[in-house]
Amino acid sequence: GGSGGAGGDGTFTRVLNLLVSGTRFGLVIALGAVGLSLIFGTTGLTNFAHGEMLTFGAIVAWYLNSNAGGLGWPLLVAGLVAVVASAGFGAGMELGVYRPLRKRGMPIFSQMVVSIGLAFAIRYLYSVVYGSSTKQYSQYAAQAPTLELGPLAMRPKDLIVSAIALAALIAVGLFLRNSRMGTAVRAVSDNRDLSIASGIDDLKVILVVWVLSGALAGLAGVMLGSSESVGYTMGQRVLLVMFAAVLLGGLGTSFGAMVGGLIVGIVSDLSTLWLDADLKVVVALATLVVVLLTRPQGIFGVKARTA
Repeated sequence: GGSGGAGGDGTFTRVLNLLVSGTRFGLVIALGAVGLSLIFGTTGLTNFAHGEMLTFGAIVAWYLNSNAGGLGWPLLVAGLVAVVASAGFGAGMELGVYRPLRKRGMPIFSQMVVSIGLAFAIRYLYSVVYGSSTKQYSQYAAQAPTLELGPLAMRPKDLIVSAIALAALIAVGLFLRNSRMGTAVRAVSDNRDLSIASGIDDLKVILVVWVLSGALAGLAGVMLGSSESVGYTMGQRVLLVMFAAVLLGGLGTSFGAMVGGLIVGIVSDLSTLWLDADLKVVVALATLVVVLLTRPQGIFGVKARTA
């Protein structure tokens, strides 16, 4: 029976470690999902090119950080610059694409189709410019799991990724709750016509949301790139997981998107105890289906008014 006990311990250790890695993945997904959720809340657009915003951050950071073909900057500096660049990318999407389309009165469904086309075009550009192979950041690429807390073995970089992601999510939460701009964002999400009537500049709010979403997606990309690797399809691979997080939490609630991200991350990582790791995304989507069957508006969503 001794070996059985050891086996039990082994499984327990694996579960603990998967909970930790799932939380890290979940926090990164939450960063991306919050942006998706904010864009949907303020404009009604489901942005299918959101994954490419995430990849953008990762690739910019790689070019600045890599010693092989890049500028060799420290990853922290490269990551910060990449987040700022991604914020600019978000602003460009709004000012260059979606604002002109809204001005022309393009229906939201057509805008969504535009975002799908954009996603393909941008991804193709990445594959041409960056190449189709996956690459690693120059620092922390092959870090051993040296932080041991009891049965938990962690790579220091994973702890840093989790801490930065958590800090960013808390900052966004505080911004949305306590700042004037954050209140305006929530007002536009709740009722755009009413908030415009009460004197809120919706164009400014939407631009801020795109900038914030771009920055968060870029940050998520750098995080994902440092814990895995950087490739031109990385954002597309987690796009469905981010959608799952948004829908799980409830459409248009950024707090819901954060919690949804955590749930999706933890459930999909724990599933590797029984299933092949390649099925992680499938598990995330299956979780989504189960939740939506029992609670169509998502966990924190409000039932849609039908009248």
